[in-house]
Amino acid sequence: MAGRKRFLVTKILNVVVSAVQILLGLYIVLKLFGAAEVPFVRWIYDLSKPFLAPFEGVFKPILFQEEYLLDLSALFALIIYSIVGYIIIRLVMAIESR
Repeated sequence: MAGRKRFLVTKILNVVVSAVQILLGLYIVLKLFGAAEVPFVRWIYDLSKPFLAPFEGVFKPILFQEEYLLDLSALFALIIYSIVGYIIIRLVMAIESR
């Protein structure tokens, strides 16, 4: 039964981490290519705000060819959430295997 519980917990954590990664990835791509403020884009930006807030202003965005904006703080947030998610999943697996 413990193996089944560990499997379920790690799967849930994987889904949550993946959802955050996809959301932040979409945010970065939409910002990079200057997506128009349509409802879908606003929805992605609104969903991303709580995840990006702790990293706001860490790095200055980079502007390429006066058209493409790379939000380095959002990219940094994506990296940090990925690392933290991986560490938490590994810890759960280690704790549950004992």
